[in-house]
Amino acid sequence: MVARHAVVALLLLALSLSFLTLTAHPARSQSTPLACRAAARIDEAGDLTLYAVYNVTSAPSLLVVPARSPVSYFAVENGTTPLPVQYNGTDLLVAVDQPGLVNVSYLTFQATSKEGALWEANFTVPCAGDVTLPRYSTPVYVSPIPQQVFYVNGSPVLVMPSGPLTVEYMISPPTTTPITTISSTSTTTSPTTTTSVKPTPVTSYFIPIVVAIIVVGAVAGAAAAVLRRRGGAGPAEALDDRDRAILSAISRLGGEATASQVMNETKIPKSPLYRRLDKLVRLGYLEEVMKGNTKVYRCKRGCS
Repeated sequence: MVARHAVVALLLLALSLSFLTLTAHPARSQSTPLACRAAARIDEAGDLTLYAVYNVTSAPSLLVVPARSPVSYFAVENGTTPLPVQYNGTDLLVAVDQPGLVNVSYLTFQATSKEGALWEANFTVPCAGDVTLPRYSTPVYVSPIPQQVFYVNGSPVLVMPSGPLTVEYMISPPTTTPITTISSTSTTTSPTTTTSVKPTPVTSYFIPIVVAIIVVGAVAGAAAAVLRRRGGAGPAEALDDRDRAILSAISRLGGEATASQVMNETKIPKSPLYRRLDKLVRLGYLEEVMKGNTKVYRCKRGCS
């Protein structure tokens, strides 16, 4: 069920890319010329969604899209016609038999790793485009150097050329700053607490740097609407289908379960599962409890 939801989400995201403005960039193909534009998004749990739109002007063509262990992928031409896609272990192969706009999307859990507080992402950008990092994250190393950097709703967006990409980043929670207000009818002060988000400084070697609050366009809007469905009781970081599947599985297991039990119930691979559990603990949906030598995850809220 989780995989099916992911495929549906990727299809919707792919359809939205038909509204992107295409920029000329060579793509690996048996027929040229092509124009291509890509966009990638890394969420708080480290999952990568990448989507690219190709303007195929000569057919038949074979699009070769680098992908790292995708769990789901999809290709559609002119917004309506699904295309056959094969994964050969390193690339997605998309056969195109007529000219038109071809949208290719995939989801992977294997593009990122974490050591302590430091995250590292390694993947290939098939053509020039935007790479959006998690909200409140700080990029500490990027190779190659971005062409541009800006912020959208607290998320760093890197404008990258095509090719292999390595990004190291850290995620910091929003800062809480106490503010004292003075009542006009009383001499007493009442402290209140508001949450303010400080823009994250970007390393000086990012040239040029543009820090602005900009709406990215169709890709960011579709990603926010489809992949970031917001839960009513949750904080700003929304839960997606995999998060809800974990909460639902723990609920079925009596309100608490080990990671192995959750893995057997949801079929989510080990590495992304632990990232999801860590995310749900930090967001207050789960708590970690030690029972003897065994770590158990217990529902606090949101389980159904």
